[in-house]
Amino acid sequence: MLKHIIAVSMLMGCAPDAMPDEVELEPAASSDEALEARSWGAVVLPPGARVYGRPITAWAKEWYRWHFRVPADRSPMLRLEQDCDEDQDGPVYFVPTYDLDTTYQRTCRVPRNRPVLVPLWVIINDYPCPDPSFEPAPGQTLEDFLRQGAIDFNNGTQDLVVTVDGRRVDTRRHRHTSGLFTFDADPSLVGKIPDPCLVGGEQRGVTDGWWLMLQLAPGEHVVRVQALAPFGSPIDYTYTLRVGR
Repeated sequence: MLKHIIAVSMLMGCAPDAMPDEVELEPAASSDEALEARSWGAVVLPPGARVYGRPITAWAKEWYRWHFRVPADRSPMLRLEQDCDEDQDGPVYFVPTYDLDTTYQRTCRVPRNRPVLVPLWVIINDYPCPDPSFEPAPGQTLEDFLRQGAIDFNNGTQDLVVTVDGRRVDTRRHRHTSGLFTFDADPSLVGKIPDPCLVGGEQRGVTDGWWLMLQLAPGEHVVRVQALAPFGSPIDYTYTLRVGR
């Protein structure tokens, strides 16, 4: 049973063919990734890339820790007009979702020379939950229980189409499933974020879904995500990312 669904909102042929799956991305403008970004405007890093020494799944966990840390009155997940960079102080820029709908448009101001993590369609399966039946089977680990629930649910996502600056992304390799991790949700989010398991304190979870790590040249970039959600609702959102010069 899956308890928390986050609608989230990518560039086929834009990542350099010679880029290895393991790269250490640094902010220096002279890096191969930055040079490619200046040429193409946007680079989708390979799914096995390591950004500041960490894989994309590790940054997905950090995205969720940030997602749950910001109080409701200034959470970009609950307020489309809120600044996207609320409480962001890490080396990777996190694009926020809007948790209250699956169709929306959002504009974010992105600092120059920061990798950008974009959630396409992602969910978190979290624990504990008030439902007494929401427990692992005998002999099953909590991690396996939460992972299987998240994967099974997301397998129902249909027709995922993502473009960056009009170029279509082959998203098949960009699905990431995390291991078990902890997060600490602000109490003000309880009852506002659509997660009946949220307790407003420390919990554990597993996330599954499609993420892109981008390197963007200065200027305006548009990411559009379209699909059919597992529960039947259309997904259609657009992120306009304005990178500083």
